[in-house]
Amino acid sequence: MNTTRRTHIKVLSGALTGVLLPVRAAETDFNAYTDEQKEKLLKDGAVVSAEDIGHGVTKPVKLKLSLSGVEHSAQVQVVDKELPDFFPQGGGGPIPNHDSWKYNVAAYKLDRLLELRMVPVTVPRPYKGKPAAISWWVDDVMFEEAERVKKDIAPPDADDFARQRAVGMVFDELIINIDRNLANMLITKSWKVALIDHTRSFTAYHGIRNEANLTRCSRALFAKMKSLTAASITASVGPHLTNAEVRAVIGRRDKILDFFARKAKEKGEENVLFS
Repeated sequence: MNTTRRTHIKVLSGALTGVLLPVRAAETDFNAYTDEQKEKLLKDGAVVSAEDIGHGVTKPVKLKLSLSGVEHSAQVQVVDKELPDFFPQGGGGPIPNHDSWKYNVAAYKLDRLLELRMVPVTVPRPYKGKPAAISWWVDDVMFEEAERVKKDIAPPDADDFARQRAVGMVFDELIINIDRNLANMLITKSWKVALIDHTRSFTAYHGIRNEANLTRCSRALFAKMKSLTAASITASVGPHLTNAEVRAVIGRRDKILDFFARKAKEKGEENVLFS
């Protein structure tokens, strides 16, 4: 059995005193967990504890889940309500608007369809008798983007961080996330951006909500968006988006692609699309 230097010292110390101390099992490397492993823990894990997170308009709850001796935290959201109608800029009739746990599941599924891996694994699972979304508690978080900005902490690779931010903003426009803020954008210890809380997304509006958010786009995301179809989205998200919401994703996708194609002609492709 391999042991660390610390556990070896503990065992040796126990032996010297005549008492063999138990060797602590190696901590689980959750960074090596697959999406499937995370989904299983979220779906089947027993709830060990629950506590209010303390902020967020949807009043999310932090759970500790346990499965086969492995414990991990998760976030649960049960919100499912109507919001005031969405009124497009530039005119147009009101569009029904919702705040729903379902959109957390849909955002995760669409993120994986686009191969971004910025949204934590999320599964549908009832909580206290109500339908809910259970999301993986992001590992190795240093701080929220709000704290980074407040303390003026510079990323070690400013270009890479800017590219991640740009991709995240494209994703938010694709799903028409009206509630993105610096508190639901997390920065991990490896300086990866994680996007959480998508309950106020997927309004059935076919236009671009805020073109100012579309600064640049990765070529990989551009290609993945181009390959999206209503059928592929529906197969991925299942019942968590309506047909109207899926059609709206395709409508926004078309306009986003057209927007970046125009900007590439105006500014030069190298200034708009990146690898």
